Amino acid sequence: MYELVYESFASLNLNNEKISEILETARKFNKENNVSGCLIYHNDKFIQILEGDQKTIETLFSSIKKDIRHHNILLFHKGPIKERNFNLWNMAYIDLSTAKEDKIERELFKTNLLAYSEIIEKTSQASAIFWDEVKSILK
Repeated sequence: MYELVYESFASLNLNNEKISEILETARKFNKENNVSGCLIYHNDKFIQILEGDQKTIETLFSSIKKDIRHHNILLFHKGPIKERNFNLWNMAYIDLSTAKEDKIERELFKTNLLAYSEIIEKTSQASAIFWDEVKSILK
């Protein structure tokens, strides 16, 4: 098992429709290739953790780096893991920038996500980095 964490910034023309396309493609690929992870988008910034077979994750990341829908990709960590942190998630996605909920609900969700990031067990360096970055972009 292998994991990888990176961040990137959305291209100027990225809209909800294009994000939906990204998610649809990612979810299909991840399901077919036994990849799990989480993608968070807030204030034009993505943070993502991917878990799966090393060759699959490395190939996927090579493809991600070529995607013009985002830029300034920064790899935080990659390496082997003993177990998945996102075992039941083939691709969780949270968009706190354009959520349809009203402001109070959105802020409540952010608060809950921040609290979750504090209590979730970080079983690897990458998962610790991922949750630290989530806290960083939400604050």
